[in-house]
Amino acid sequence: MGTQLHLVDPDTCRGDGICADICPENALEMVDGTAATVESRADHCIVCGQCVAVCPTESLRMPQLSAEAFRELPRLPFGYGEFLDFLKLRRSVRVFKDRPVEQNLTDKILEAAATAPMGIPPHSTAVVVIDRRDELDFLLKELVEDYGKMVQAMANPMGRAMIRLAAGAEDYPILRDYIRDLAKYANDAYHRDGTDRYMYNAPMVMLFHGNRRAMSYEENAHLVCHHAMLAAVALGLGTTIIGMIPPIVERSKLLRKRYGIPKENKVMTSLILGHPKYSYRKSIRRDLAGVNLVR
Repeated sequence: MGTQLHLVDPDTCRGDGICADICPENALEMVDGTAATVESRADHCIVCGQCVAVCPTESLRMPQLSAEAFRELPRLPFGYGEFLDFLKLRRSVRVFKDRPVEQNLTDKILEAAATAPMGIPPHSTAVVVIDRRDELDFLLKELVEDYGKMVQAMANPMGRAMIRLAAGAEDYPILRDYIRDLAKYANDAYHRDGTDRYMYNAPMVMLFHGNRRAMSYEENAHLVCHHAMLAAVALGLGTTIIGMIPPIVERSKLLRKRYGIPKENKVMTSLILGHPKYSYRKSIRRDLAGVNLVR
């Protein structure tokens, strides 16, 4: 990475050491009262930009990060009570108006999604946005076909054994006891009258995939999806995280090529979005599985 990670204006640097103290990789130090790169730690810099973001005199720059990458932080716009009230607005929505998601809303959702924690920069998560009805219909047919094959295979011992081997001992019970019946019900509804119980006729689907070689790529993708979901709620949209879409897209050469998903990336999760047809009047309390306070 080299040693020119940090450029310091010695005339304005006040030598407070904040940048060095906040650096998570100890790539900065104070030399004669001025910030300087620690040459032996230069290759460990993760280009997080925290040193630049915290400098009170704007004396520090990083050539790898443009000035446009940094924005003035607003004051906290709400308290905890307001934050909790906002979270209570989030519900899993599966009934949508026959209305597309406007492009400006999509742009805002993606802007918010990009603020999610990313582990070591740059982001390992990419997003596929599908909002054409003909493409959503195509994806639905692929879901129905692939899950139909799974249901058929699960009907005989040899098929179950192959699926168990592919899924692994941890995931197989979920496929056997839950996903199989869910897929059969969804496929029966589709073949009966075209009902969509995979994406619920949502006008938009987002797929989140990440590079397998990146650190914490799975966690990153789920966090990006979560940020997108909350942004959609703030914009008045309804969403639901759907777990049955990613495995099919992940295994399909056709869909991966169609959606530009690189070979090294894994499809982690998906989100359906749209304008909700109905408004909820009450929230539903949720509790954690357990809390252990170790003091």
